[in-house]
Amino acid sequence: MSDMASRMVQTTGLARAARLRHLPARGDAAKAVADPRGPRLRLLSSARRAIKPVLLAGGGSAARDSIRRDLAQTMPTATEFEQVGALWEVLARAPESSMVILGGELDDVPAESVMQMLAHRHPALPVVRFDETAAPAAVAARA
Repeated sequence: MSDMASRMVQTTGLARAARLRHLPARGDAAKAVADPRGPRLRLLSSARRAIKPVLLAGGGSAARDSIRRDLAQTMPTATEFEQVGALWEVLARAPESSMVILGGELDDVPAESVMQMLAHRHPALPVVRFDETAAPAAVAARA
């Protein structure tokens, strides 16, 4: 019983402590409460580019070079191209690209699967698969 009495004494001291009260927000705090979204946070590893590059990925480097040459003839001269050959590079650089063009499989992952991954992660990002085996008429027309 003496233990219980001593515990009661300790807890009654806490009951007399000052309590926190909720005060209405004023000024900038009121704006933050009214618009709970607040500013968007972004991680920037380098300075942002004004022009987002076209990302060429997959296939061999010769295939990517061929696609880049073809696109350079039809796209604006200010278009920047980046070439990557690994799946992790595509996934890392895709958000910073204006579009992704796949020239074949990446790390033994079929281009169709990479397209589905990118569509799931970045629904607004245009992804194009350029596969010469799927378009034999286009290959014959260039020859």
